[in-house]
Amino acid sequence: MKKIIIIVLSVVFVLFVCAAVAPFVIDLNKHKGKIIELAKPYLPRDFDFAGIKLTLVKGLGAEIDGLRIAENPEFGSGDFLNMGHLRVKLKFLPLLRKEIQIKEVILDKPVIQLIKNAKGEFNFNDLMGSQTSEPADTGNAHKEGKEGKKEDEEPAGKSEGALFAGLAVSTFTLHQGRIDFIDEFTHQGTATTTTIDLLDMKLTDVSLDNPIHLSMSARIPDGTKQNFTIQGTVGPLGKTLDMNRLFVDFALQTKDLSADRIIAWYPSVKETLPKDTNFSGLLGMEMFLKGTIDNLDVRCTADLNNLDLAYGETFRKPGLVPCQISLKTRKTGDDIQLDPSSITLHTLSLTASGKVSNLNDPHFDLSMGTGDTSLKGWESLVPALKEYEPEGNFILKTSLKGTSNNATADVQFSSPRLAFRLPQSADKSQGAATGKSFFESMDMKVQAVKKDDAVKGTGNLEVKTGEIQAAAFEKMQAQFDYQNDILGIQQFQVHILQGDVSMNGTVATNEMQWNVKPVVKNINMAEAVDKFTQYAGMFKGTFSGSFAANNAGDGKQKGGLNASGSFQINQGEIMNLNLLDTVMESLAGIKGMSTFLNKEGSELKKQEITRFDSMDGDFSMASNKIKLKKVALHNIHTVEITSTDALIDGLIDYPADKLDLKGKLVLSQEYSERLAKKTEPLKALLNQEKRMVLPISIIGSIGKPTPILDVPYVTSATAKYYGKKELEKLEEKIGLSKKKGDKEQQSGEKGKKESPFENILKDILK
Repeated sequence: MKKIIIIVLSVVFVLFVCAAVAPFVIDLNKHKGKIIELAKPYLPRDFDFAGIKLTLVKGLGAEIDGLRIAENPEFGSGDFLNMGHLRVKLKFLPLLRKEIQIKEVILDKPVIQLIKNAKGEFNFNDLMGSQTSEPADTGNAHKEGKEGKKEDEEPAGKSEGALFAGLAVSTFTLHQGRIDFIDEFTHQGTATTTTIDLLDMKLTDVSLDNPIHLSMSARIPDGTKQNFTIQGTVGPLGKTLDMNRLFVDFALQTKDLSADRIIAWYPSVKETLPKDTNFSGLLGMEMFLKGTIDNLDVRCTADLNNLDLAYGETFRKPGLVPCQISLKTRKTGDDIQLDPSSITLHTLSLTASGKVSNLNDPHFDLSMGTGDTSLKGWESLVPALKEYEPEGNFILKTSLKGTSNNATADVQFSSPRLAFRLPQSADKSQGAATGKSFFESMDMKVQAVKKDDAVKGTGNLEVKTGEIQAAAFEKMQAQFDYQNDILGIQQFQVHILQGDVSMNGTVATNEMQWNVKPVVKNINMAEAVDKFTQYAGMFKGTFSGSFAANNAGDGKQKGGLNASGSFQINQGEIMNLNLLDTVMESLAGIKGMSTFLNKEGSELKKQEITRFDSMDGDFSMASNKIKLKKVALHNIHTVEITSTDALIDGLIDYPADKLDLKGKLVLSQEYSERLAKKTEPLKALLNQEKRMVLPISIIGSIGKPTPILDVPYVTSATAKYYGKKELEKLEEKIGLSKKKGDKEQQSGEKGKKESPFENILKDILK
């Protein structure tokens, strides 16, 4: 036994010594020309190497230094591949059977240059090879016999593809490689170079007939270290590579991938996005692929937290704002099944699922929805929301069915509470309430249909309760439709300010021009004025009206408010205007009347407001100037005076806060008679109904109106009255007064004769 052990150890020692000495004894470099000649059938390029040596201790095989494969002459004169060191290890046992099988190929620091020219052609196309037909059978071949025929057929068999011919490697390893990709196609006339380095790759069980196991890591541009990895299997490749049948089972991961680089690689991504979309920064992604192109499962998660994404001035997601896309889908033939996938942005989480059938003419059947989404912080992403200060939560659900030319969609939006602040008016003097408005128990449903380029739909809105600028409301309901860029408000109604408001109209969404017809019934005017204007505490009453309004503007003010209609105010009070009292004081102050009306004036001073039973009339509005037409105040009340009416027309210049109103006070019959008894000349102001008419004007501002009696008219009328009386007295003195019973002077008698004094009187009183 001891001798056997000594013999075995001796044999091992001899073999070890031979293995150590063989590389120094056997010089493969003298066979360099033969090696290059043998490789030519597999590689249609010039190639060379600096040196080659046999290895035994590290594994039976060879090491090659400075191996290079020349570039395709049509693409340049440099090297397509240049590697610092190549090691090839062979399997020992197959050599005993006179078979050469590669155990491992190791590449150290290879550099490969890929070029895509302006025509879209790659510089490695010629290396892919082509299937060649078997050489024609000749008589000589038959004569050479069976052995000779096999030798002739071998080159044809080896031409199955220059790149993959003879591919049967247990392990392929690459260390610290680099790939330079030169693109002359994407931007015509400009060549861009993208470099992938720190490339480590290991392939095991490399063959054409079995799956190849792959593990690869690399640094793609803009990374500071290896930021791209792939692990999994691919294949079998088969003797003829068919990408449609190629089976893959990959797990891919990227980190710190530059968004700008993606656009450089795939400019079509930029073209598919809206024009003003811009993004920069780094992103990460994990992707799992399993199957073939026609039957493929895909799971992908994209981390966009560090991406800065913007759409013009409308939207901007700065870095560090949470954003993630999670996709889970399955492709079977021309159909795609979307399993629950989600997009998360800030507080929003949108989930989608469904199916897309027939990718050549896609048919959608998708459903999407959000969880309970908070509006907190969204003003930092959507600047337009900043002035509204939105708060609250909402849930959105939608479904989409059909094709790109013929589709239907259902949308449901609900919120337990939405709060917002209406923007401050440019005219800060308006002083409207600036508190937050809110909606509670809000539900909206929309059904839409798209056919070709036309979109139409219907919807309804319900809000249980809420506030608009501190004005509480309840039971808000709306029904609307949409067609040809026109939003039609078919019905809108809400109980607000202790009354009801209803409305219908249209909104041209492409130009944001609207035209509405509101109807207001019995709202509390005091509350409305206090909450929506700066004239708090000035008006009271119950307001009703119907009018038409639009924002078409006029020639001077594009987009300004136009309105016209009628209104009525019941049991109203104007708190800053003493209309009747002020006019009567002016009347009492006219020379010749103060003696009779001093008592009236002292009584009237006790009144501080204008109170009336009702006010009604018409109005129109343009450029924020309100024109009043046929406005009538009925039964104006004072301490002593009742049943007085007023008729007013004129202009309220809202921007300038100026009044230019004219009209008349019509005193009650009873009060007119009382005044006429005290001051007989006032009879000149009586109308056919025996009611005294006092012409007035109202100037000043809305906050401080000033009523003015038309004193010249009153004095002129009373003067004419006095003149008439004096002339009548003179006529009596000279015996020209009418006699009772005079037939020619009877009222209504035709052809009556007038006295000369009557003609003189008419001329004076003209």
